[in-house]
Amino acid sequence: MQKDILGQDIFLMGGPGPRRRNLALSYLELTEREVEFIALSRDTTETDLKQRREITNGTAIYHDQSAVRAATHGRILILEGVEKAERNVLPVLNNLLENREMHLEDGRFLISSTRYDKLLKVKYLTHQ
Repeated sequence: MQKDILGQDIFLMGGPGPRRRNLALSYLELTEREVEFIALSRDTTETDLKQRREITNGTAIYHDQSAVRAATHGRILILEGVEKAERNVLPVLNNLLENREMHLEDGRFLISSTRYDKLLKVKYLTHQ
């Protein structure tokens, strides 16, 4: 609970089984928070974390995946199986978790609200 109050990430470790997931989901239910869930495996790609592209009537449409939905809607992201993630996925996860940033295929760039506010403040001060 202390990490949640401080706004810090929580990393639960334990043996195989659903206990960690159930604990996290129970806590989120008690605190009335919304959740997005990703089960990582060796087959997980960057696209599975970011966006999926579909071609409909000759137009590319991007659908946000769980990590992007969690970031854009202020939900909690539960990552299960981090130890199984392939090397090419780890930099994307690291950048998202450590810097709160992600470049999306549709041209958007996710950035933390704190950093965004600082950038706006700097821009405002330099344009006065």
